[in-house]
Amino acid sequence: MPDDTNPVPGWQRQDLPPMLTRRFEFENYAETRRFLDGVATLSEEAGLYPNLSFGKTYVSVTIDADGKKLGPDLIALAQKIDRLVAAAN
Repeated sequence: MPDDTNPVPGWQRQDLPPMLTRRFEFENYAETRRFLDGVATLSEEAGLYPNLSFGKTYVSVTIDADGKKLGPDLIALAQKIDRLVAAAN
């Protein structure tokens, strides 16, 4: 169960401003692209849009709380993003 210090294992938490960040590594661009497409779908469904930066074999995801507390909706999005990678393996 998530706690206040590490709401989503594997993600880095920052308090000022509140956000979660994680870098995902992939074997090739096709995997990177599938992940990006999956994140786009999850974002649309949740109405939350993380900041993404990516290269050929990595994606860095930042879920920003817009100055508010990291709420359950943001934590749930991070967990769903994690499941994208788990499902691909």
